[in-house]
Amino acid sequence: MKKLKFTIGILMIMLGFFGVIWQRKEQNEIQSQPVPLSNKTSFMTVADNKSLTVSSQKVQIHVDPALYSTTVETENDYVALKKYPNSNSTTIDKLYRGEWGMYLGSQNGWIKINTNDGNIGWVKKENTQITTSLRKVNPTLTQLKVVLDAGHGGIDTGAESNDGTLIEKELTLQTVKKIGAALEKIGVNVVYTRTQDNYLALDEIAEKSMRESADLFISIHYDKYDYDNGMNGQTTYYYYQDDKFMATVINTALANNLTLGNNGVRQGNYFVLRQSNRPSLLLELGYLNSDRDVAIIKQTDFQNKVATGIVAGLRTYVNELEANK
Repeated sequence: MKKLKFTIGILMIMLGFFGVIWQRKEQNEIQSQPVPLSNKTSFMTVADNKSLTVSSQKVQIHVDPALYSTTVETENDYVALKKYPNSNSTTIDKLYRGEWGMYLGSQNGWIKINTNDGNIGWVKKENTQITTSLRKVNPTLTQLKVVLDAGHGGIDTGAESNDGTLIEKELTLQTVKKIGAALEKIGVNVVYTRTQDNYLALDEIAEKSMRESADLFISIHYDKYDYDNGMNGQTTYYYYQDDKFMATVINTALANNLTLGNNGVRQGNYFVLRQSNRPSLLLELGYLNSDRDVAIIKQTDFQNKVATGIVAGLRTYVNELEANK
């Protein structure tokens, strides 16, 4: 009897040992798989403890180029968002060509989407292009890739100061190089849309930010008001609601580093923001037809202060993500 109990005890120990091994194997297999999110069109991939990416399906509104003008906005630039998946259904919104929304499903030649304004409805499949978008979750600074765009260039000179000494296309390139150098110094991977005085079409710029899978796209500009000295200060623009928090953080950091007035954060329907599915901001760093702003912009340390502000903003943004994960 004692021998039998001893044998049973040994068997129980062995079963427990193999059970632990199997459980660990099962846990490892689970950790290597995509982790589903609440949205069925999204999933999280765990690469390691410090690098996570969220994948989501997005829909871009597509219009046949033969149907619209590149110079004049018409009804052909827009696609109807229907309440139900049929042409006779109520139109609840109109979506501009190139705009992005979240993919929610499909039915009988129609695509269900959630728009930037939070409207949920249906668009004809022929007017959509579906793609998978990846975003890092809780990235470190050294994991970031930032695409910097120097606004205007080549034949497109942009704004000009009242005294003719400052030209926007030249200023933006100088500023972008300062920002890029400051970001590279802290380990950020920087990509430029241009590094010399050449013209890029707006769709080329938006396409580059997507092709590079940018964690952040920043387009640098200097503003001009309808009449001289009618407006001053810096403004931060975003288009998609997902980018509003980042815009607020960057704007606050710039305001803390610059003596320009601060016009805050605004939603701007700019092509390079609307057409890209990457986190995107457009910064207007003062008005060139404001003598007050130009006096500040001409200061030798102004562009370095812009760069310092953006670095500080990115640090805050990354820290906020880490604190709220």
